[in-house]
Amino acid sequence: MIKINLKRMLSGLTLSLFIAMHPATANSDTSDALKSIYQMQVITYSILGDYYMFSGLEGDSRYARDIDAGIKRFETLTGELTAPGNPTAKLESLGKALTHWQEYKKLIETNRVDFLTQGYANGRLLNDLGSKVVELNDSLQTVYDGLLEQTQFTLSNQTKQTRKMGLIIQTITAEYAARSTSSLGQVMVININKGGMDGQAKEFDKLLSQLKEASKPEKRIYKLTDQIGVKWSFINNSVSNYNENAVPFIVSTYGDRITQNLESIGKHYSTQRQAKK
Repeated sequence: MIKINLKRMLSGLTLSLFIAMHPATANSDTSDALKSIYQMQVITYSILGDYYMFSGLEGDSRYARDIDAGIKRFETLTGELTAPGNPTAKLESLGKALTHWQEYKKLIETNRVDFLTQGYANGRLLNDLGSKVVELNDSLQTVYDGLLEQTQFTLSNQTKQTRKMGLIIQTITAEYAARSTSSLGQVMVININKGGMDGQAKEFDKLLSQLKEASKPEKRIYKLTDQIGVKWSFINNSVSNYNENAVPFIVSTYGDRITQNLESIGKHYSTQRQAKK
């Protein structure tokens, strides 16, 4: 135990010394690592939504390709985070998160193979997907928070907001896909949204209003925020009434576009903050 604590102290001291000697490089590396972890969280829920679309649309090859692309992207980001010199490489929480990723990926693949070979997936394994995706997201959040604490890095409020909104929209669209596609009645009990989809939608509305207000001085960013509002208005009613006139393709597509817009806004504020340091 003493040896482990000593290793942690030395690792933290080494990182602190590096930051003190090379603040610009260290800040840039930390910013990039935080962005990568956030993207991994988004991908986690995106893959889940793509799986539900894949099975609900009778094995649609488009969503099979999207699942594969998501897995590949996640593992590319994993390679970057575990590379020597990356500020997350020595975080113990990262190893735990990657173990959860392997478990989640295996579940996705097993359910996909079962669907293709049997025409349906194992109900128990489908239920496990809901709990496993939350577990994985939580473990990635622990890595994210741990990196912020270890490096004392600060994010702009707008970057925090856009990332929170990005995760909200992905969890909403994934659960909507699960609840609205025809073959998934057996997983209606899964709830991956804290406070339910309605609660998450209200939180998204609140954060969107705050982001609009903050972006008013910058015409290009305000325009992007306004575009998010238009897309969100288009699918919000469907999200609230998922049992009526289900439109999973539209909600999934618009959810991805909103996430992309949010990432562009977050990148703008992140770059702007870095330039001021």
